[in-house]
Amino acid sequence: MARRKRGHAEGPHENDERWLLTYSDLITLLFVLFVVMYAISTTDVRKFVALAQSVSAAFNADVMQGQSAVTIMNGQETTVENQTYDSGSSTVASDLRTIKAALEDYAIGQGLGGEVQVGIAPQGIVIRLNDALLFSSGRAHLDEHAMTLVGKVVAILKPLPNQVRIEGNTDDQQPEGGLYADNWELSTARSLAVLETMIQQGMSPDRLSAQGNAQYNPILPDTDDASRTKNRRVDIVVIYPPVPSGATSPVALPSFP
Repeated sequence: MARRKRGHAEGPHENDERWLLTYSDLITLLFVLFVVMYAISTTDVRKFVALAQSVSAAFNADVMQGQSAVTIMNGQETTVENQTYDSGSSTVASDLRTIKAALEDYAIGQGLGGEVQVGIAPQGIVIRLNDALLFSSGRAHLDEHAMTLVGKVVAILKPLPNQVRIEGNTDDQQPEGGLYADNWELSTARSLAVLETMIQQGMSPDRLSAQGNAQYNPILPDTDDASRTKNRRVDIVVIYPPVPSGATSPVALPSFP
């Protein structure tokens, strides 16, 4: 009687779906990360920004480094001295980087050159807008492009809790067109026009104030056309607490004059 051949034992089946375990773990980790980021963003905007910057730094060590205020587009430093802040200085530096980066992206896309600047002044972060971006000569009316620019500023500043002051500044020349008796009226009208537009764009009115400086807060002496062009501007100031008397700061931030 023929002996039946013993069949070979089958080896274990290869698991073709093992990659799903790794994939599901990755999805779970990403889900947890987004939940944490969302939870932080609803309670503390600055913590959310800090977390986002940390994640960016983990993937690219060069992202968002440095604390120098930079003129948009040309990469030149806009500062001449240092202004120190107290224990909130890390917050100021973080907010400065966030505001500057967002406006840089917008300015590059719009081809605004060096007419938008972000830096530090003793009272806080300053967004400096050349008046030619906003107004016609001797006028205080924002056109469509100017309103879009102000809307971008509002989108950047709205999540922050700080008070914001809008300052109108002119040169020493008499306003053209006869609509305004002097530069006090013109600078105040321009600051109010920007303030009203910011409210229309969704900024809370109780965070805003307006100020007209006329020609009495110049960047440079009004000795030539180039200097007068720099002096004609609107400064949007994000206000931070001053340094307490005798306090020292671990962070020194470059400042506008």
